[in-house]
Amino acid sequence: MKESDKYFSIKSKDVGFVSLKGKSGERLALIGLDPDLPLPVITEKLIKDLSNSGEDKEISVDQIVEGISYTLGADENFPHKKDYVKILKYYSPDIDKLLLRKALEELDNGDLVTSGMYLRTLKQLIPSHDGDFYYAIVLERLAEEMLQSEDPSKGIKFLQESTLILEKILEEDSEYYPAYYKLGYHYRYHNQFAKAKLTWDKVLSLDPDEFRKEEIRLQLESVETDYRIEMALSYMDNMKYDLALDHLLKLLPAESKNWYVNYLIGLAYRGYGDVENAIEYLNISLELKDNVADTYNELGISYFNEGDIGTAIEIFTDGLVKCGEDYRLYFNRGLGRLNTGDFDSGLLDIRTAHKLNPKDEGVKAQLYSLENYMKEKGGSI
Repeated sequence: MKESDKYFSIKSKDVGFVSLKGKSGERLALIGLDPDLPLPVITEKLIKDLSNSGEDKEISVDQIVEGISYTLGADENFPHKKDYVKILKYYSPDIDKLLLRKALEELDNGDLVTSGMYLRTLKQLIPSHDGDFYYAIVLERLAEEMLQSEDPSKGIKFLQESTLILEKILEEDSEYYPAYYKLGYHYRYHNQFAKAKLTWDKVLSLDPDEFRKEEIRLQLESVETDYRIEMALSYMDNMKYDLALDHLLKLLPAESKNWYVNYLIGLAYRGYGDVENAIEYLNISLELKDNVADTYNELGISYFNEGDIGTAIEIFTDGLVKCGEDYRLYFNRGLGRLNTGDFDSGLLDIRTAHKLNPKDEGVKAQLYSLENYMKEKGGSI
């Protein structure tokens, strides 16, 4: 069961049931229903309406429509569902428009539960993209409230369900631009910046509202850096370093003081085979932020690969001073020391790396190999 189904099903406790008497009951018989059919009403609202009336007052059709919406919205398999649907359709030949209008009124009033109930009932009667879209909005707003609570896990589930509804609308109707508009915000919230950009680009091509398009242009500007970083990381994962560089270099000079952008440019250049530029940008990254172990590690590896092992060892050592114990820095410094013939110091570094992270298979294998070598040579380990 979806989290939203659980949430709305609990709201059925707000519903009470009444039977119509006299002429009101006869109206049910006229449309082929049992005049004693129990009809749902919102108990709290009914009591309030009756207490505010100084005289006998009949239950209104609007109260019954709202009660039916609460009942079907809470449980689509309610025993009297067919009878209730018949009442709704008899009450208004445009019941879908009526339910949507009432849902939007309650949404504007901030009553998310009642709005959601109308929309859940509408989906059972006459599904529509507009109904699904506004139900996604209800779930999104409920999610916002829940994410501020002590247990945000429900909010995350509501937001995920809202996202899936918007995506499904677009699968069925790729021209439904309101879904693109909201979906872009969902993707941005989840740090899916490439999806956000592609989605908002659709808004610019489809949405006739110039004010909304201007809002989206500002949003696109705000995610430009994150979008290009995400694309670059994706390309680097697939070893397409030229395409990664194409995205990253477009961030300059605007992001020239961004240590992470410079760091990624350095990695992309190294993957591309341009170690000279890799070292340049990794050094810039280090100047901008000197307490990131990854930067020392990658810069040291770059010098190591160029055969400048002495400089690599110095960089790994500087990283350990600035960043504290990092098993990769110990491991790579150990490899460097072994390459310069400093076997004892190299073995000590690799032992320290293994102690800090005994689960790393590469460190474990290297240490095993060294200790076996020591045994064969008859040395102490």
